[in-house]
Amino acid sequence: MPFVNEFIPALDVEKYGVKAIDEKFVVGGTSARQWTANRQEDIFLRNVARGGGAESEIRNQTIWTLHWHGDLLMLRLDLLDATGSPGEPGWSHWKLIWLNGSNGLPEHLRQYKNQIIEDLKTALAAYQGAGAYSAAYSDYSITLEIGEECML
Repeated sequence: MPFVNEFIPALDVEKYGVKAIDEKFVVGGTSARQWTANRQEDIFLRNVARGGGAESEIRNQTIWTLHWHGDLLMLRLDLLDATGSPGEPGWSHWKLIWLNGSNGLPEHLRQYKNQIIEDLKTALAAYQGAGAYSAAYSDYSITLEIGEECML
């Protein structure tokens, strides 16, 4: 089953503890109610915080949760570039700055790091820059760069 962008069903808000996760982000918690999901593989990618302000170094910083086969991972991804219009191909260039802060993957997941990165790339391509609000691109691709400082 491929990744799809969807609004989080009420039953999944409870099942995956979304409200408790929300409280960890932004002052007063996040209100992100969409994710990019592959239910068959039990993988959910959700943008929970975006940088603000006029400076691109801050504005393009994003924090995500990646629920991967029962484990919840926190990611910081910076959007370096993006392009595309409805009906045309779209593209975005992301940089993974950190995973679980500076701790990297938990020990029991380190053997799966390549698969986790591939699943992240596939989910970001499905996300298309805006998840459930994405434009109707004819095709969408991503480039994912791993930052030098990023511990996997």
